[in-house]
Amino acid sequence: MLIEVSRIPPEGLEVAVPEEPLDLGDSAGLWEGPATARADLRIDRSGRGLVIGGTFVGGLTLVCSRCLEPFRYQAQDRFDLYCEVALPGPVEDERALSPDELDVTYLEDGRINTDQLLRENLLLNLPVQPLCRADCRGLCPQCGANLNQGACGCEISRTDPRLQALRKLL
Repeated sequence: MLIEVSRIPPEGLEVAVPEEPLDLGDSAGLWEGPATARADLRIDRSGRGLVIGGTFVGGLTLVCSRCLEPFRYQAQDRFDLYCEVALPGPVEDERALSPDELDVTYLEDGRINTDQLLRENLLLNLPVQPLCRADCRGLCPQCGANLNQGACGCEISRTDPRLQALRKLL
């Protein structure tokens, strides 16, 4: 969904973004299929820019980092963003950004792309180590069986192989 900045009234605008599929880009094996998200936004004018605040709810199918089984993950969060309309003109040489410039998002073509906004917030809310459940037992290191479905029957040695040299001394 695109929102034209020129159509935002001085008193601000409230927008309900309906649930829609999002393209999150290359998954690198971390998720499967499309993601979906919806949001409630409040857009206010502030000086040369806009303040966008709101909440979003989104979900996608992640792959558990222990057992490699897919599971549905739901993210929900609040966000605040300051945007400025990019000024047309020549591109300056590369330079370091000041600390104040790091918190600014620049709008291209005078539009707010809600898909990009939701994509960014959903990706920022993904867990570092996705787990299908807190007590996930993972895979057997010998045969690769999913230990959440039951014991595999492999005999797992509890001796650290780095200590085998010390065993010869006993």
